[in-house]
Amino acid sequence: MKKYNIFKVLLLVLAAAIIVSFLIPSSTIGYYTSGIEKGTINPINFVDSISNGLTSFSVFISAFIFILSIGVFYAVLKKTGKYEAVINNTAVKFQKKKGLFLVISILTFGIMTAVIGDVMPMLIFVPAFIDIAKKLGYDSKTSIASTVGAILLGSAGSLYTNYVNQIMSATVSSNIIAKIVILILGLGSLILFTILTSKPEKTNLEKEEVKKGLPMMIAFDVIIVFLILGMVSWNGFFGFEGFTNFHKTLTDFKVFDVSLFNAILGSTLTAFGEWTLYNVIVLLVVTTVILALIYKIKFDGLLESIASGIRRALPYAMIVILANLVLVGVYNSGFYTTIITSIAGMTDKVLSGTTLSALSSVVYPDYTYATQFTLSTITYTITDTKFYLVLAVIFQVIYSLFLLISPTSILVLLGLQRENVSYKEWIKYIYKYFLGLLIVFFVLIMVVGRNYISALSYVVLAVVIVMLVLFVVLSVTRKDTKKQVKKEKVEVKEEPVKEEKKVVKEEKKEEVKTKTPAKKTTSAKKETSKKTTGTKKNTTKKK
Repeated sequence: MKKYNIFKVLLLVLAAAIIVSFLIPSSTIGYYTSGIEKGTINPINFVDSISNGLTSFSVFISAFIFILSIGVFYAVLKKTGKYEAVINNTAVKFQKKKGLFLVISILTFGIMTAVIGDVMPMLIFVPAFIDIAKKLGYDSKTSIASTVGAILLGSAGSLYTNYVNQIMSATVSSNIIAKIVILILGLGSLILFTILTSKPEKTNLEKEEVKKGLPMMIAFDVIIVFLILGMVSWNGFFGFEGFTNFHKTLTDFKVFDVSLFNAILGSTLTAFGEWTLYNVIVLLVVTTVILALIYKIKFDGLLESIASGIRRALPYAMIVILANLVLVGVYNSGFYTTIITSIAGMTDKVLSGTTLSALSSVVYPDYTYATQFTLSTITYTITDTKFYLVLAVIFQVIYSLFLLISPTSILVLLGLQRENVSYKEWIKYIYKYFLGLLIVFFVLIMVVGRNYISALSYVVLAVVIVMLVLFVVLSVTRKDTKKQVKKEKVEVKEEPVKEEKKVVKEEKKEEVKTKTPAKKTTSAKKETSKKTTGTKKNTTKKK
């Protein structure tokens, strides 16, 4: 069944990681020798998988709870009885300009992700935008591409990535033009792809009368504002420390040596610009409670909504844990460190960085840990610090792009699970667009890192282009073949019908022919009977 397809995919990837761990020896970073120490085979066994699962749950507990909080948030929205009407009325506004909604959706998710620098908080809005898109007649794959796809491409062109900048000694202005170009090309191409490939069904939506629908819409706007205030690194972007200083002033204010701010709101509430996923969870929970009060949901009803939301969101939260179970297992085994060291030693640094970024999207599905584990390991092999700024762009772009097709891509898997779309169906839908965008991005990377490429990069680029052309030609051929088969089937169906019609016509003609002589015979009989009657009458008269 499709609803279990995503879990099967994750289990297959985990099984593949276990098999590889038996084949490739491990390596570790030697903290005393300041280098990579090669070891022996360190396989991921059954017992390790259980302990790794516990580690994954404890490390990624914030993401787990965040997914559950989103489930509760939408359960309360539906409990109000206004959610469907608000979604419907929003869709009505775009009914005559459906393409505009896709444009707004892609730009909203892409630009906000690029500014915030984190993909997870944007999941709050994905269900609502998907519901609107489906109301407008778009299919599930287009809805996922215009939301989750936009988030990942926004991450590819992210203007500020804290961990990458720290490890690679980069600043906001480092390769800023290249990032902006990547962001524009990524979002622009996605807009064209979704509009050109989608065929929305005809809809006849009518506006519904809904009371108190405004608070729900305001709640979404408030969340957006707080995400921008809290998640954007104001100090990193602009060197603005106003929020940090203001927060320090509040926490330093004490009464009887007790900080009132910490006593009321807690010490975990950080300043704007320094928020983590934990702060987003708090924001979502507070918003949910306020909405429940505004819409006068009774306490029992609220508890039912919480239970319902957690129950529905639990499979999605488990996807997060299972995907990161691969990360924990691979990291503990150490075989990927060996792979990184081997590939990073290639002469063509651009190609090696691209390859490792792509592989990391599968084995390290969490962006933060992928950055730390991959880039920090590469720096032990590649010591050219001038290349680090180029590598920062390569990793950000290629890693995010490959998450569109990675079997452990958490955001994509969550979208597929919600819309009951199989991973295979998604790949069939997105692969040509992915290859085309990969070619464009790789060309840009080659321009940025032109001093670190060799002929091998051109060979790989040519191979990818040939692959794309072949896929396009094959898809066109398949379409033509399908059309031809359909025509032949129609013709085969029509031929018996025509023959039947001919037979019917011939039978009718035969009937007409047989009926005509019968009429003549009848008239002849009448004439004979008349003559006989006349003869009888004449005989009688003579007598």
